[in-house]
Amino acid sequence: MVETMRSTVSDYGDVLRSRDAYAGGMQWLTVKGREYLTRYRYDPVSGDKKAVSLGRRTPETEKIHDAFMKERAELDGRIAQLRPAMAEQARMAKALRLSRAPSEVGGVLRAIGTSDLIDHVTLVGEAAVYAYENEMTSQLPREVLPDEGLDLLVAGVRAVDSIDELVAVLRRAKIPVRPGRARGRDAAELRTEENLTIRLFTSSSIDRMVDDYESYSAGQAPRWAAEQTPIRSVVIDRSGRAASVSVLEPRAWAILRCVVLDMDEMSVGRRETSTELISTTARMIQDRWPEPFSEEIYGFGPLRDALEGEEFPPPPRL
Repeated sequence: MVETMRSTVSDYGDVLRSRDAYAGGMQWLTVKGREYLTRYRYDPVSGDKKAVSLGRRTPETEKIHDAFMKERAELDGRIAQLRPAMAEQARMAKALRLSRAPSEVGGVLRAIGTSDLIDHVTLVGEAAVYAYENEMTSQLPREVLPDEGLDLLVAGVRAVDSIDELVAVLRRAKIPVRPGRARGRDAAELRTEENLTIRLFTSSSIDRMVDDYESYSAGQAPRWAAEQTPIRSVVIDRSGRAASVSVLEPRAWAILRCVVLDMDEMSVGRRETSTELISTTARMIQDRWPEPFSEEIYGFGPLRDALEGEEFPPPPRL
């Protein structure tokens, strides 16, 4: 079922991204008795209509208009075909108890996954475990699942450089956001109306964290983790709807979360829940990921500590 949903939502995202090229529309406008073909769009942030003239009405501009309308209609038809299948899959996912991620998290990831941002935004925080469950066909105990915030790695030198584009994508998906507190040059923050915190980071912030960590801790595991290529996965939220996501390679995620646990200041309660999540997920990775932790990586002290514990529980019987 997960693989079917992965394929469908991937196709849906491809069609929506193609449909973006036809956002807005074309129309004939009469100016001083002459018709002109106009291409218009709506600014996703301000909502203002912006138009540009493609020239007077001629056989050439008529072909441009007809091709635009035909191609847009074909894409709309494909979207209409996929939506009933996605609705049926959502019902099946709920029946099979695959609907795990908070709905507000799923909404944000779905907006990103159906836009061009899918290739430039990577899920790096605790919410990535909802994708790892699907990758490893196993479910973590519900009591350890995260329910707060969304940490995203964005392309660019500064996190704030990606805010406008992300805001536009979310608003188009009817997810209003507002700026959160400033977090420095390499990080930024947004909040949704449902009070979901979206934290944005850049690769330079992760590199800096790893550099700081290596200054007092031996081992190459954090550097190895920071250099791994993200993978494409799928998250299923509590409404049963799927979202295509880019996530860290699972072993890299576990190592970097260990580093965050050592480097970040957090409350005792928060540290305990985060430690439990990392430990449980690391054991799932070691048991079920095609490439378990190597001896060199296992030598990373915090990870070794996380892997020591009770045997990973089997998937629930339905």
